[in-house]
Parts: sequence; C-alpha cells; structure tokens
Amino acid sequence: MAQYLLINAGANNHGATQAILETVLQAIPEGSQGELVCLGDCDIHYCRGCMACYETGRCVQQDGMDDLMERMDQADGIIFAAPSYWADVPGQCKVFIDRCTAYGDTNPYPGHRRLRSGKRCYAIALRTGSRPAECEHIVECIRHWCGHMGIPLSGSLYFCGIGGRADIEPHKVKIRKTVHAWLTEG
Repeated sequence: MAQYLLINAGANNHGATQAILETVLQAIPEGSQGELVCLGDCDIHYCRGCMACYETGRCVQQDGMDDLMERMDQADGIIFAAPSYWADVPGQCKVFIDRCTAYGDTNPYPGHRRLRSGKRCYAIALRTGSRPAECEHIVECIRHWCGHMGIPLSGSLYFCGIGGRADIEPHKVKIRKTVHAWLTEG
C-alpha cells in the first residue's frame, strides 16, 4: 500500500491551499493512504545558521522537524501545495526548507541522514493574482528543494485567481484527474 504525505506549505489549515489538498486526498488511488500536514501547525523553529549539522549530521534543535522528516521518509510520495505570499513561498515553507540542510546533499557530514530513495514529489502552487510567473517560481522553489533532497519532482500544477476555498470548486475535477494520473503512472 502506497503512502502519500500531503504538505500544506501555508500558514493555515482552513484556506484554499487546504481545500486543494483535501481534493487531492480524494484522488489517491484505492488501496493507498494519504496524510495531510499543514506547516503552519508544525512546531518548526528557524534555522540558526550554526552549521552544527555539518559537524554532527543532525540539527541541534529539538522541535517538530524530526517528526516531519520521519513522516516524509516513510511516505512513498510527497505532494506540496504552496500559496504565493508576496510572489514567493510562505515563511513557514522557507523555514522548513532551511531546516532540511541537515538532510540535504549540501551537508558534508559523512553518512548524515537522508530520505529513503525511490519516492517522488509533486508540486501545486496557487495565487490570488493572474500572473502565472509567481506560481512557476513556487514550483521551481519546490523543484530546487527536491534536487537537494534526492527526490525527483514528477509533476506540477498551478492555479491563478484563487482568493479562497470557493475558488477551488471549478478546478476540483482537474485536480482529481491530474493527481490520479500522477499516482497511477509508473
């Protein structure tokens, strides 16, 4: 049974980003499971830039990051949904990305913990305005993270003109079809 971790990269678990991921949950193939996590609900502290993880292979901070990394490690696939905050990923997402330094390929510590290989990642971006370049930038940010984590970005999707949960309604069929295709193709 495949397991998917759906990550709401935004600040809250009741807006349009959450509505997209709730729709994604409906598209997960039968026999598979999905778990939805909102970064805004996670206790993840800012990276201190101390570089201790370069010396020990682990972050010195004791917060919710280890639990989230364990969930990501157990998942066969990760689906990020990130809203645009001032034309970029939300602060919670940036903090998460910074804290992945201990696990990424830029960490020189020999044998530091890495995510299990063989998983795939997918990105969904959304914004209230009409310029797709902001959504494309968010997808590229997630692709960049994937590259350092050793996970291929295997698909992406974005939506402009999303101001709230109701704006997702006309896109639900496309979301379900796209996600189902992502997760059922080899």
